[in-house]
Amino acid sequence: MLLGLWLIFSPWAMHYTINEVATANARGLGMGLIIFNLMSVRRAVDQGQEIVNVLIGIWLISSPYVLNFQAETAIAANTIGVGVLVVVLAIWEMYNSAKTDK
Repeated sequence: MLLGLWLIFSPWAMHYTINEVATANARGLGMGLIIFNLMSVRRAVDQGQEIVNVLIGIWLISSPYVLNFQAETAIAANTIGVGVLVVVLAIWEMYNSAKTDK
């Protein structure tokens, strides 16, 4: 959820609100991460919800290229970095869940 909060506030913190595509991408995915993970916390049984986080992370990693803001290196690096963290944390959570289920 902290990564989602960072995505929401990063356009202001990093001063890239002038790039509307990157700003909308960051805010939208930040809100999505927060809402989805709040919903996931309420579930009693893990039913693979980390897959959604992996997909969000993959989109974050690819979005600078798909949405064509890769030339703005600070914005792209922030988006890719958050995406990598989301994927790593989701995979780590899946690994830990599989380990405790045995």
